[in-house]
Amino acid sequence: MSVSGTGPKEHVLVVDDEPQILTAITDLLEDEFQVWTAHDGPSALDILKEHEMAVILSDQRMPGMSGAEFLGQARVLSDATRVLVTGYSDLDALVSAVNLGQIHAYLSKPWNPLELKVVVRTAADRWRLDRTLQQERTLLLALMGNIPDAIFIKDLQLKFSRVNQPQARLLGLSETSDLVGQRLSELLGSEQAKAVEVEEQAILEQGASQLDKVEAVTDESGNAQWFSVSKVPIRLGGEVVGLAGIARDITARKQAEDYLRRAHDELQQAVEERTRWLQQEIGRRAKAEEQAQAAREAAEAASRAKTIFLANMSHELRTPLNAIIGFSELAHSIMGETDVERYGGFLDNISESAHHLLRVISDILDVSRVEVGKVVLRESEVDVAEAVRAAMRLVSHVVSAKRQSLTFTPKGELPRIRADERLMKQIVLNLLSNAAKFTPESGNIRVEACVADGCVTVAVEDDGVGIAAEDIPMVLQPFGQAENAISPKHEGTGLGLPLAKGFMELHGGNLSLESRVGEGTRVVLTFPASCIVA
Repeated sequence: MSVSGTGPKEHVLVVDDEPQILTAITDLLEDEFQVWTAHDGPSALDILKEHEMAVILSDQRMPGMSGAEFLGQARVLSDATRVLVTGYSDLDALVSAVNLGQIHAYLSKPWNPLELKVVVRTAADRWRLDRTLQQERTLLLALMGNIPDAIFIKDLQLKFSRVNQPQARLLGLSETSDLVGQRLSELLGSEQAKAVEVEEQAILEQGASQLDKVEAVTDESGNAQWFSVSKVPIRLGGEVVGLAGIARDITARKQAEDYLRRAHDELQQAVEERTRWLQQEIGRRAKAEEQAQAAREAAEAASRAKTIFLANMSHELRTPLNAIIGFSELAHSIMGETDVERYGGFLDNISESAHHLLRVISDILDVSRVEVGKVVLRESEVDVAEAVRAAMRLVSHVVSAKRQSLTFTPKGELPRIRADERLMKQIVLNLLSNAAKFTPESGNIRVEACVADGCVTVAVEDDGVGIAAEDIPMVLQPFGQAENAISPKHEGTGLGLPLAKGFMELHGGNLSLESRVGEGTRVVLTFPASCIVA
C-alpha cells in the first residue's frame, strides 16, 4: 500500500495485482488526488475498514478475488464511487456487476491516461454530489422528524409531497403516508379546506409569502386550538415549483399570556423574597470564604513551621552525630587486638547506627530544602547510562546479599542531558534501594532507558510486593509508607520516593509510578526535551 500527495485531496483507492499498473496510475492521479493502492481484494478491504475513499478503481482480473467480487463487498464498507476496469473478455462479468449494482462505471482496456483521468474525475464528482444530496436528505429528514411543529410541502397541484408526523396528527391521520399525493380538500371535503387551497393557489401564482397568520381550528367538542401558520413558495431556478408550510401551535402561548398576567404580582413578590435570601446567602458565603482563607493561611504557616523545625533539628543533630561517629572510629583505632575482639562489635553497632541516623537527617534536610526552594541545581552534561550504572554499583551489595538480579537495558543511543549529576544519581539510587528493599530474595530488578516522544526516560521495574492503588499518593508524600499483609512496614523514613519526585520536578521533569499488589512496581523518570544536549 502506498499514499501520495498532501493537503485536503479526495482519496482514491486503486486495486490491481500488477505493480507497474499501480505505479502508473498513482503517478497519473497524485497531483489531484490522494492515492491509495492495494495488490488484491482482501488488502483493499482492510484499507476501506480504516479509511474513507471517494473513488475505488479496481481491475477485474485479479487472483483469488475478482474485481467484481471485491467491489460487491466494498459497497458494504464504503459509499465511494466504484469503477471496474475490464477487458473485452470480461464483458459477462461487467454486465453481471452492473445488474447487481456492484459498480457505478467501468473503464475498458486498454485505457489511455486522459480517459482514465476523466473517468476518475467524473466518479469523484458523483461521490461529492451523492454526499451533498445525502447530507441534504439527512438534514431534511432530521428537520421534519424532530421539529414539533406541523410541516408540509406541496406541489403545484397542491398535493402533499412530504409531511411530518405532527401535520398528520393535525389532520386526524396516524401515518404520514396517508397524506402524500392527496389534496387537503380531498381529505377533509370541507369549505374551510377549499378556502385554504384558494389562498395557497394565490401564493403559487403570485410568489408571495404568507407569514405568521393566526388561525383557529375547532374540534368536534368545540375546543379551539390556535396556530401561527407561515407558507412560502418554493423556487427552482427562479420558477415556483411548490410551497412549504409550517403551523406552530400557539394555544399554550395564549394560555401562558393569561397566566403571566395573573401571576405578575406573585412573581414580583417571589423575586423580592429571593433577592433578600440571596443577599443573606452572599453574606454567609463571604464569611465562610474568610474562614476558609484563614484556615489555609494557618495550614501554610504550620507547614512552613514544620519545615523550619525539621531543618533546624537536623542541623542540631548532625554535630553530635558526627562526634559519635568520630569518637567510635577513634576508639576502634586505638584499641588493642584483645579489646577490639571484645568491644569492636559494640563500636561497629554504634558507628552503623550513627551513620544510619545521619543519612535519615540528610534526607530530612533535603526534603526541607526542596520544600522551601533552596536546592540549587549544579548542572553539567551528564551521561545518562553512566549515571545509572554508578547508582547500580552503589546498591550492588544489597542486591547480591538477597541474590536478586539487577539488569540495565539502554535502548538505542542515549543523548547527554543537562542535569545535576549528583542529584540524578541520588534519584536512581533511591529507586533502586526501594526496589531491592521491597523485592523478595531471588527477585528481579530491571532498569531501562530510552528516548520517547523527544524526552529521555529512565524506568526502574521490579517484581516485588507492589503497592495498592489507594496507597500510591501516600508513598509519594514525605514519611509516607504503605503497609499490607503482603508487605509489612519496612525500616526507613519513607523519604526516598518524595525526594526523587522533588528532584525530578527541579529538573523540569516528572516521576510517575505504577504498581499492583503482589506483582511489582514500575517507576518512570522523564527528563524533558529541553534537558537534552544538542
